[in-house]
Amino acid sequence: MNVPTQEIPRENWMTYFNDVSKLYHGWGVEVEVLGQDYGDQPEVKGLPLQGLSYEPAGSEANDILVEAGDLPMGYIVHHVNKPKVVRAAPTIPGIETDIEIESEEGYTTLVHIRERPELPPPEKATVGN
Repeated sequence: MNVPTQEIPRENWMTYFNDVSKLYHGWGVEVEVLGQDYGDQPEVKGLPLQGLSYEPAGSEANDILVEAGDLPMGYIVHHVNKPKVVRAAPTIPGIETDIEIESEEGYTTLVHIRERPELPPPEKATVGN
């Protein structure tokens, strides 16, 4: 990450990810995993963000989930297992942001949230030409 970051305390993860999900729902998200064994691996690229969450209980207890995609194509859920540190750029509504998640397993997951380019307006069709 090239921007100043702040560490998010574990007790604030649930609230933080809920807030980010609301602020950036539908924005483009890229997820890449950095690991010493295999280098940078892109996992998600340019899909609309559906949400980020910290799961404190249940079958995915203590995992962080990044959900992206669009219907009818479906959703991708990227799991960050055993996260130990979350760092983030300051979140300002309307401004892109980055989140860095370190796991106990030695991997770093980077989540880049960017505004999605708008589709151009449809061209006006002329009838009878």
